[in-house]
Amino acid sequence: MCKEIQTYWASLDRKITVNQREMVLGLTACTLAGILVGILVSPRKNQTIGSFNGNNNVPPEEAALEIPDEEEG
Repeated sequence: MCKEIQTYWASLDRKITVNQREMVLGLTACTLAGILVGILVSPRKNQTIGSFNGNNNVPPEEAALEIPDEEEG
């Protein structure tokens, strides 16, 4: 098995020509695949926006139902 890997590794020494478009496409595909694998493998699955420190900015239901009277002047 090791001999086959060495033979394959030695065959990768030849020069090839790659278009710039192909190179950018390959790099973009590898970057997006890496981001996707990182998201799927990451240990943190649930994110919380806010600290839940007791700051309730929502008015009580009674206050939300009351409509203030506008006085005409």
